[in-house]
Amino acid sequence: MKPNRIYFLENPYPNGHTLEEFKWSRRIEEDESIWFDFHLKTDDYYAEDESEDDNEEFKGDWYSKGVWGNFHQCTMSSTHWGDYGIKINKTSQKAIFNDFIKEDLLADTFPLDEDFDYDEIAFGIYLLGHDTCANHRIKITETTQNKYDIEWTGKIALTYSGADEFRHDFRLLLQNAEFDGFYYPKSWPLEKAADFFKTNFEDFEEYEFVDLNPKSNKREYKLKKK
Repeated sequence: MKPNRIYFLENPYPNGHTLEEFKWSRRIEEDESIWFDFHLKTDDYYAEDESEDDNEEFKGDWYSKGVWGNFHQCTMSSTHWGDYGIKINKTSQKAIFNDFIKEDLLADTFPLDEDFDYDEIAFGIYLLGHDTCANHRIKITETTQNKYDIEWTGKIALTYSGADEFRHDFRLLLQNAEFDGFYYPKSWPLEKAADFFKTNFEDFEEYEFVDLNPKSNKREYKLKKK
């Protein structure tokens, strides 16, 4: 498998799909809980496909180029629809950023509880309609300063078309992806944000506040690696 692509295994595009958008960030909530957010959007499914339309016997939506072509692109995200992302367990001691990626990140792992709330998933997905993804495992490896290789796997249920079983697999491979930074509540003044990060992160001095919209009269910042 080539890097910087997402693969939906056994779909009509074995070479995978390139990405139009990818963003990896960390979010601080009002209660000071910490979350990882990931957002991706593919290019058109058929962007690199030069073959003829498939005329094979219809074996199901997952295997049909015609069906994939009707939905054009995939978005999988914890931010696009306001889903949860992956919560990080804070420690009582100061941490450094890479402490939180030493182990694989997991979300909505199998087996799902009988009372699992599908409205509280880590990531929403638009694939062949608004489907459902779960059993996420994200492995992150630092390559150079603020650059990381990311391998993300998970399962998909085509719930838009009425399926409820997670029969399908995806795999994302990225090389040298950049961490976009920390986002914190808009209600926090800069002083409160700085105090929070100083209190919780030993490597705070390696980061700086970046204005999200310098042309606006309203100041909003994120914390990003220098």
